[in-house]
Amino acid sequence: MKPKNHLSFFTAGIFLLVTLPISGFNTPNPTATKADDWCNRPPRPGLEKFKEIKTSRPWFKVYAIGHDTYAIDEPYNWEETIGYLILGKDKALLFDTGMGLDTISLLVKELTKLPVIVLNSHTHPDHIGGNHEFSNVLAMDTRYTRSNAAKGYAHNDVKWEVAPASFCLARLPKQDTARYAIKPFKVSRFIKSKEVIDLGQRKLQVIATPGHTPDAICLYDARAGYLWCGDSFYEGPILLSSDGTDLKAYQQSINKMARLAAKAKWVLPAHNLPMAQPALLIEAAKEFNLIASGAKKGKPGEDHTLTFTYDKFSYQIGEKFMQQLGR
Repeated sequence: MKPKNHLSFFTAGIFLLVTLPISGFNTPNPTATKADDWCNRPPRPGLEKFKEIKTSRPWFKVYAIGHDTYAIDEPYNWEETIGYLILGKDKALLFDTGMGLDTISLLVKELTKLPVIVLNSHTHPDHIGGNHEFSNVLAMDTRYTRSNAAKGYAHNDVKWEVAPASFCLARLPKQDTARYAIKPFKVSRFIKSKEVIDLGQRKLQVIATPGHTPDAICLYDARAGYLWCGDSFYEGPILLSSDGTDLKAYQQSINKMARLAAKAKWVLPAHNLPMAQPALLIEAAKEFNLIASGAKKGKPGEDHTLTFTYDKFSYQIGEKFMQQLGR
């Protein structure tokens, strides 16, 4: 999940930053302006590099990103969540099912006839919205995962996702925003770190990377050189200030991911842009180590957060969580 005090809008080629409060799951300002118009917002710079695949679902944008992999973007909501459909010879894996605002299973059927396995980068609401549409869902064996699968997220927990300033209603075939919620889902099988998922002539290694949430994972495809990293890293403000944040665990995880990134060709995040240079994730690990050591000082932000800003990414950390680092 992206920080809610960083809603990014691109209007007429100009980047505008709207500042909103944040504390766990909070409510963005529902007052829309022309800058908030997600229906007319141009594509995020960088997306033009990828081949777009036309589908019948106007809520989504699908991009072919090589090695029989599709990035499924939801660009008409401020989260700009990205899921991935990864094709093998015998099966496909859908890594995150998005916001649940449109029926992602219908989109997936347009892209492949293979049987589909679902696995989530973590179980924040913007990544599990379509889980209930699928019969084969794998999940990490954590209490956090079990709770979110059993309960979902009630309307009051996610109603800000469908506030007028947050998304483009016209892009959806139908949606009762007054009842929008993330439905519970049934887990077919619980898995653990280091498990290898064989899709048929394509193997994906599951690696636990807790910190952002207790059940955060990354996926590594050694043959393709692809490292999927969920919300642990992306180009933009990285949130470490929600329920379940563990900064010590995050430090271990981001360093583990940096070692994998050193072997990878591309890093594939869960927000904003579907592919990033591995060097950026490696840089993020180095910078977080400096933050953890106290060598870098953040600037105070809203709602008791500290912001550490770099060229293509930033860390937004809740002040209370800094105590986990002994600071």
